[in-house]
Amino acid sequence: MTIIMRTMLVGMLRESHTVILTILFPVAMLIGLGLYFDNPDYSERLVVGVLALNVLFGASMVTAFHVMAHRNRGIYKLLRVTPFSTAAFICSMTCARAVLTLLVSCCVLLTGAFVFNVTVSLTSIALLLFILLVGTICFTAIGFIAANLSKDESNVNMISNLICFPMLFTSEAFYSMKNAPDGLQAFAHMQPFYYLVKAMSAAVSSHGSPLDLWSPATALAGFAGLCLILASVTFRWDPVESPARGTRRFIGKLH
Repeated sequence: MTIIMRTMLVGMLRESHTVILTILFPVAMLIGLGLYFDNPDYSERLVVGVLALNVLFGASMVTAFHVMAHRNRGIYKLLRVTPFSTAAFICSMTCARAVLTLLVSCCVLLTGAFVFNVTVSLTSIALLLFILLVGTICFTAIGFIAANLSKDESNVNMISNLICFPMLFTSEAFYSMKNAPDGLQAFAHMQPFYYLVKAMSAAVSSHGSPLDLWSPATALAGFAGLCLILASVTFRWDPVESPARGTRRFIGKLH
């Protein structure tokens, strides 16, 4: 498992143009929005929003496209004949994605500290990185689910957008949901991105109680576990295999 994770991470880092864009895009977004709003009181929420947005799209959508591309090229057919289990493969790719996400997050935090004077204690940074790790696990698993339910690249793009954008719009990444309709607030409490933003905001905030962090963090961890199970259940090594067959195979192993 360690070898596979290292191989995947090296493969990600070798794509220098992809890594540069992965880092530059959230940093540029933070600087652009920060200069546009020019409000020191909003800078903290802006940093949290950009960090969370990077996890949402970087972990889920990028993973979905990578999984789809690798499956269609037949790479997973080769892995299928090895003793490497589906769960171990998903965990390896999730760990590799988490390392890259934490690297990008550190760049965003440094930009927020030096450009917008966002002060974060060492304890808050440690808590924030922990939440980002759990969030990356959750949304990488969601990326696997989107790829597992898709047949081709256009299909995976549509499914990823249908999953990610409602989560973004019903979270408090960049604005408050306090005055939103009750139906939208109820939906927000049923999706993981809402709890990711809540937990990250509590970790960065200089005032508040520990319950402000651990309650949404626990909910996020629960979603992460559920999504990992669903990713394993619906995973397909072969592009012609249906998610239903993968589910039956998984249930058969349990029996």
